Amino acid sequence: MDTRDFLYGLERFGIKLGLDNVRALLASLANPHLRLPAVHVAGTNGKGSVLAMLDAMLRAADYDTGRFTSPHLLHVNERFLHNGRPIDDARLDALVERIRAAVLELGLSPTFFEAVTAIAFQWFADLRVDCALVEVGMGGRFDSTNVIEPLATAITNIDLEHTQLLGDALEKIAFEKAGIIKPRVPVVISETRPGPRDVILDRARELHAPALLLDRDFSFTAEGDAFDLRFTYDGPGGPIGPLRLGLAGRYQGPNAAVATALAATLRPRFPRLTAEAIAQGLRDARWPCRLERVLERPLVIIDVAHNHAGAAKLAAELPRCLVVMAVSSDKAAGEMIAALAPVAERFILTRFTNPRSLSVSDLADAAGAHPHDVAPDLESALARAFDRSGGETPIAVTGSIFTAGEARDILMRRYAAPPLLF
Repeated sequence: MDTRDFLYGLERFGIKLGLDNVRALLASLANPHLRLPAVHVAGTNGKGSVLAMLDAMLRAADYDTGRFTSPHLLHVNERFLHNGRPIDDARLDALVERIRAAVLELGLSPTFFEAVTAIAFQWFADLRVDCALVEVGMGGRFDSTNVIEPLATAITNIDLEHTQLLGDALEKIAFEKAGIIKPRVPVVISETRPGPRDVILDRARELHAPALLLDRDFSFTAEGDAFDLRFTYDGPGGPIGPLRLGLAGRYQGPNAAVATALAATLRPRFPRLTAEAIAQGLRDARWPCRLERVLERPLVIIDVAHNHAGAAKLAAELPRCLVVMAVSSDKAAGEMIAALAPVAERFILTRFTNPRSLSVSDLADAAGAHPHDVAPDLESALARAFDRSGGETPIAVTGSIFTAGEARDILMRRYAAPPLLF
């Protein structure tokens, strides 16, 4: 069996929340995760942006970083970043072979995510990174990443997601995400609604984990256009700004504030994380397909929004535009369309190539009376959008990370879009 076939073949085991498999796998590798100075971030939306900004801050301070995020846009290599660069194929294949040998020896049936988690921790330990930046895959308490002993944790926000696994109320989901909080380890929190916020704070108190809470212990302002956002921060590690954020969107304000507060908690371990390095990181951060302006004429914006909350935040940032959309079959497509309808001159509904895509006919049914066209695939949907735009009407591409990645690839191959930058 080919190395990558083995890795992708693990997807047949689906999602399993629990730590037994990953602990056994990591133990067979001499527990590389326990040798990592790490930061752990959970949340419904924004956790990847927080880590992108914190990564840029640490690199601005000349620290060596590893970053583990999911899912990927184009290639699985993107999940494993060293100083902003994806792992190369040869090194990834060598690590997959190590995982395969351990799996066979132990008789395990790990999930794809358990395997890539082990790969990330082993690679970062091999590199002896100064800090490993780790994004939770799902939930927190039973997520495969929740075996590290972090220097700091953060929880961005709470919304209804994966309710069949995490619970059907914000407070239940908050409890799962609060599972990453560790005894006496600082936690930064940007969720401010009383129900989920109090669940997180209660858990922090139980574990004597110092909590930094948005609007209580730190604050921010984010003013201006989505693509020219002026950010200021006040709190531990500050004041910072005003400065222009590298990541677009007013919704990045809380994420930038969380990243800044995290940097402040890390400063005793990383003394070069000065206010200047923090500010430079906020300006330099890159995170592809997060309200990314990919082309200028016509203006083409790609965003990975994949749920109602993400679609609503995206709509608040977009001009009147054509919306190219493909959605996973397990998402509330109708709610996402309704959230985007106020800015959509017309929807162009399609599907991505992954089997998880909602069919075009079902997506059209979800659109109802909202003006829409249909296209059999993303390539033809983008061509139709360019024709309709005439070089004038902006185009937004959204609905899923699968949509974003596939569209980004088409735009690079066919429309001279720039390469991905992390």
